[in-house]
Amino acid sequence: MNQIGTKVYIASTMELEDDALFKSLYQTVSEERQKKIDRLRFQKDKRLSLAAAVLLQKALEWNGIYQYEIKISENGKPYLEGIDVLKFNLSHSEERVMCVLSTEEAGCDVEYIKKTDFKIAEYFLTEEERAMLDTWKTEEEKQDLFYRLWTLKESFIKANGLGMRIPMKEFRFSFEGDKILIQQNVNQEQYYFKEYDLKDGYKYAVCSLNPKFDEIVKVRLGKNERIS
Repeated sequence: MNQIGTKVYIASTMELEDDALFKSLYQTVSEERQKKIDRLRFQKDKRLSLAAAVLLQKALEWNGIYQYEIKISENGKPYLEGIDVLKFNLSHSEERVMCVLSTEEAGCDVEYIKKTDFKIAEYFLTEEERAMLDTWKTEEEKQDLFYRLWTLKESFIKANGLGMRIPMKEFRFSFEGDKILIQQNVNQEQYYFKEYDLKDGYKYAVCSLNPKFDEIVKVRLGKNERIS
């Protein structure tokens, strides 16, 4: 287990539009997760919740963990009770779910790219980040950068475990070539970031205290299959 770095898995919820598959996988998740799914009103949200649980289950099994219990920390971050050697995080958006496993604290975020009212940038981006956004002239370029910044920020606050307790304008990102740089005063840790561009209409970002990132793995939920 201590040999792995930061592993990233994604899956599509479109498979779960098949009622038979949905019901079959529903039976494999915990009773607590089943109750959470049952409380959700919309079928899309039910599929996302089930897919996230199944993706985590498969990722853990592929890394040798078959028995586990998820607990929530004082700061609201989920963790594997009694399994200190492995951390995890989940994210979902529209028809994608994402899971990250790492030997160190990590966070991930996936966001569906859609038309954006850039006025919201005033609430979430720093002055420097907004200036960077303004350098792009087309809406497509601005959207791409906005979602890059958004997913990186989300991955960071999830990695350090404080979530929305940290105002997003209190830390900022910049880019130097392929390097992703962060200025933050939350703690003295050195965080590493990785983005994955699958050209599928989504942005994916991971933050970890572990500098080693594996290539992203696409998963077929219904076939227990890794396809990349």
